[in-house]
Formats: sequence, C-alpha cells, structure tokens
Amino acid sequence: MGPVRQWLLGVVLTAFAAALARQLAPGGREGAAVRLVGGLLLTLALLRPLAGADWSGLAVETGGFRLQAEEQARTYREMQLQEFSAVIAEKTEAYIWDKAYQLGLDVTAEVAVAAGESGIPLPESVTLAGPYSPALAAAIEEGVGIPVERQYWLEESEWTRKESQRNGSP
Repeated sequence: MGPVRQWLLGVVLTAFAAALARQLAPGGREGAAVRLVGGLLLTLALLRPLAGADWSGLAVETGGFRLQAEEQARTYREMQLQEFSAVIAEKTEAYIWDKAYQLGLDVTAEVAVAAGESGIPLPESVTLAGPYSPALAAAIEEGVGIPVERQYWLEESEWTRKESQRNGSP
C-alpha cells in the first residue's frame, strides 16, 4: 500500500472512530471531552506525514540562505563605505579648491580617505599640485583636519608626470 493511501486510510478511520465515539458519548461535559479528543486525534492523523518528514535538508538550506544573506549584506556595506569615501574625498577636494581660489592660488588637490577609529571614512592626506602656500596649508589643517605633515605639495611638473603615469602614458 502506498504511503499516501495509507495516510488517507488512517485519516478516514480516525474520522470514523471519532464520529462513532461522539454518537455513543452522553451529552454534557463528557460529550464535549469526547469531541475534543476526537478532533485532536483527527488533527494528529492529518499532520502525521509532517512528523515523519526529513527536516535536516531544510536546515542545511536555511543555513545556506543565512550565509548568502550575510555575504550580501557585507558586500552592500563595503560598497556603501566606498561610495561614502568617494563623496568625502570629493567634498574635501572642493573645499580645498575653494580655499585656494579665495587665496588667489591655482591648486589642484587629490584627497586620500581612510576609515577612522569609529569606522567612518575621514580625509587622511592630500596631494596638492601648485605653489606651496602656508596660508592654504593652515586652512586645510584647520578646516579639514589634515595636518601639515600629511599635506604633500608637488611642483607642476611632478603633478603632470604623476597624472601621465596614472593614465598609462610613459
């Protein structure tokens, strides 16, 4: 006899036995108890295939989904941190360029960003191309928080060579 047929036979026999017991039981509290027990037995007969199911495969799949979700969340956090770092570098470069413009200097800046103690990206150093200006260096230190020791000033020829190397030119 197939498993489905055996299960269906068990459900039908349980329902028949519960109906017979209900007919034979006296009314009142005893009849209510018989109906309750018959209903519980019928529910157990219906759910019996779930008790015999192999749940170990499902547990493995659930673990795989959890690991996949954690990996995806880590990837999203890394992407968010990279985008946030790029925005901070861009805004810092714009600030430096604006200060240089106010001082009458023609300077280009490239800001390097690194995660601080709290994990939030902060401007770490700046490479500037143009004439050195103590006023601009002080404004960068005061306004951005990059100390003079991490401000790298390049002559225009050095900056041009560095840009050529970055773009793949010799």
